[in-house]
Amino acid sequence: MQLKHKFLLIIMLCLGSAGFAQTDLTLYNMNRTPQSMYQNPALTPPTKINIGLPVLSSIYLQGINSGFAWKDLAVLGDDDSLSLDVDNMLSKLGKQNLIGMNFNTDLLSFGFRSGKAYFSFNATTKTYLRFNYPTDFFGLVWKGNAGFLGENTADLSGLGIDAGLYNELGFGYTRDIFDDGRLKIGGRLKYLNGVTNVYTSRSNISLATDEDLFNLTANSDFQINAAGPVGAALGGDTTALDSFTQDPVPQLFGSNHGFGGDLGFSWEVVPEKFRISGSIVDLGFIRWKNRPTNISSDNASFTFEGIDITDFPQQADSINGNYFDSLGTAILDTLSGTFTPDTTFEAYTAPTIPRFYIGANYLINERMNAGILFSGEVYKGTFRPTVTASYNLALGRWLQLSASWSFANRSWMNPGLGVSLNAGPVQIYAVSDNFAGLFIPKFEQVTDTAGNTSNQLQTINTMGLQSSRQVHVRMGLNLTMGWKPKDRDGDGIADKEDACPDDSGAVEFQGCPDRDGDKIIDLKDACPDVPGLAAFQGCPDTDLDGIVDSSDACVDVPGLAEFNGCPDRDGDKTMDKEDACPDEAGPKETKGCPDRDRDGILDSVDLCPDKPGDAEHKGCPDTDGDGTYDNEDKCVDDFGPQDNFGCPYGDLDKDGVFDKEDRCVDTPGPKENQGCPYGDLDGDGVTDNVDDCPNTPGLPENKGCPKLTEKEQEILDLAFSNLEFESAKAIIRPTSLDELDSLAALLVAKPDWRLRIAGHTDNVGNPASNMTLSKNRANAVMKYLNSRGVAENRFIVEWYGQTKPLVPNTTPANKQKNRRVEMEVKFE
Repeated sequence: MQLKHKFLLIIMLCLGSAGFAQTDLTLYNMNRTPQSMYQNPALTPPTKINIGLPVLSSIYLQGINSGFAWKDLAVLGDDDSLSLDVDNMLSKLGKQNLIGMNFNTDLLSFGFRSGKAYFSFNATTKTYLRFNYPTDFFGLVWKGNAGFLGENTADLSGLGIDAGLYNELGFGYTRDIFDDGRLKIGGRLKYLNGVTNVYTSRSNISLATDEDLFNLTANSDFQINAAGPVGAALGGDTTALDSFTQDPVPQLFGSNHGFGGDLGFSWEVVPEKFRISGSIVDLGFIRWKNRPTNISSDNASFTFEGIDITDFPQQADSINGNYFDSLGTAILDTLSGTFTPDTTFEAYTAPTIPRFYIGANYLINERMNAGILFSGEVYKGTFRPTVTASYNLALGRWLQLSASWSFANRSWMNPGLGVSLNAGPVQIYAVSDNFAGLFIPKFEQVTDTAGNTSNQLQTINTMGLQSSRQVHVRMGLNLTMGWKPKDRDGDGIADKEDACPDDSGAVEFQGCPDRDGDKIIDLKDACPDVPGLAAFQGCPDTDLDGIVDSSDACVDVPGLAEFNGCPDRDGDKTMDKEDACPDEAGPKETKGCPDRDRDGILDSVDLCPDKPGDAEHKGCPDTDGDGTYDNEDKCVDDFGPQDNFGCPYGDLDKDGVFDKEDRCVDTPGPKENQGCPYGDLDGDGVTDNVDDCPNTPGLPENKGCPKLTEKEQEILDLAFSNLEFESAKAIIRPTSLDELDSLAALLVAKPDWRLRIAGHTDNVGNPASNMTLSKNRANAVMKYLNSRGVAENRFIVEWYGQTKPLVPNTTPANKQKNRRVEMEVKFE
């Protein structure tokens, strides 16, 4: 294919018609027509077997122009002349618009019910064309580039096509969740087989015109993909496309595979009154790999300077094609020399266009309902909603009608109508979402009084035709068999066999209800909403006391007839619900509670229930008259002071200490020792209370401790006075070791002595460091004496750092005195 022809094909693909996802807004509420399941797989028909006649069961056609209606373009004058107001049409366009078409045919379809499940199958051929265009596109076509001079750039972003032909094999399954069938959930799995496709995956294009030379400068970022015969033609081989257009049947199955699916539900929220439903359908994709071609421009910019039109002199027959053929060829040659897009041949994936439905229906009666349906789709960032109100009527089994009115494609002028006629097993149906759009404008040749003739539009005043932005129709022929027998109450029992045809019931009761499930039908049940016993005509006796709950004042507890079914556990003739003490018998005047001592104070609060008392002291008396009442008197029969809990004081050992304070009640002792005598553990004549060495015999003048001899004291004093350490260290100087050796020998000779060693420092330096130094020096003395044979457990080692000075640390001499390790002999 020559480059100029490829360029022409690109323009044709960008400017041709394209498609729109199918809607079927009216058919959604015509559940007797099996094809309504295409919008929601949960909307099963009421028949057991449904067969769509091949090709004839579903013929679907839809055309859409979301940008403008006929009335926006055509103007009928007072003299019935017709003119076109293109400027008005341009003003009605949205930012992004589309022109579309769908044509679908079911090659085969059938469905059948089995128990709570419904199975379905369809084989459908679908053709769709979708052309998306921005407002500036038609402005450029109508006004030319003069309207976009200078900075006023024509924005053609979004311009593109999505078109193709594919086959769909669908397998559906729907399930009744409950026995009454009021909740259904359904789905359909689809295998998609693509034949041919054109898909604009991106499109960002702008066009600017030079104010002086009128040169056109385009900035383009787009990609157009194609596959199958169209892809082959776009890639340079037109034979496949020619063969397909001449005889498409042999090529209706390709090697492009994909998958899709539908999901939906239908729920009768309020039985026989209100139903909601919803679905999302056509979720899927196709992988296009049969002869793919990709033409793209990646942020490219080019300028078209035009051609010299004087090279093409007009001839008389130029209107027949010679002149314009030459001119068109020249323009394409110039463009192809200026702009060369990239061409690749890679497989690509194109999605199907999913859409959703959300519906609500008010069920007026079994034949009529009113519905509201919200649906829409999102395509390339643009959300296109529709809203439909409908009235739906079923006349027996033979006729179903649906009338609707929709807001769709930015237009309210969408009156819809659907009819389904059943004659035996044969069903014929036809549905349109906008029957006004089916009117075709009619032109007739008119001659005026002057003899002039003109073609004038005759049906332009038709409201629907003027305002319509779509045409839609689906029709077909089905075989429907196995209608459910008439069942007004929907309980699965035919009316002719139902003893209660207007009330849903069970088979075991011939269709009559038993709301409380007590096996007694409501007609014979005196308590139809509460399970009961046959002996009481279906009324309950929860506590099984022989008194039915409706007459039982205490339904959960067995009781007595004299108390209307309430119990009297203690048998005091006051029923439990009025008895303040239901487990203890008592008179009625005290609300069934006992008072054994008859003092007017109930036993439950009487601290002395067997002795009459007064209320002030909680029913207790003062038996011994000592002012302490029996509930607090520990000596009820003996007079005693209140501070001794009513008991008299005693002094058994006659030591002047009352027994309550005497720790030694049988042995005399001084009061200061809590009535106990002092001891003398070491037998040195110094009692333990003043003996500093209670376990070692000593002298009274030395507070019960032994006194060292002059020689022993001298050894201890010399060891203390001569003890010196290296500066700021815990190392004993050698000059101190002889006296320490003498002290060690003395301690070895006196094994019952213990030595207290206490380390001290002056205030020079950090207190924490001084504390550590005093500890280390005291331990150094202990370790040295231990090395000379004195057991370690005979030492009491203490350290105080700078916290206990002998004298103020004001002079060097005083600080020397404070740097010391004291040693003192200790006795047990």
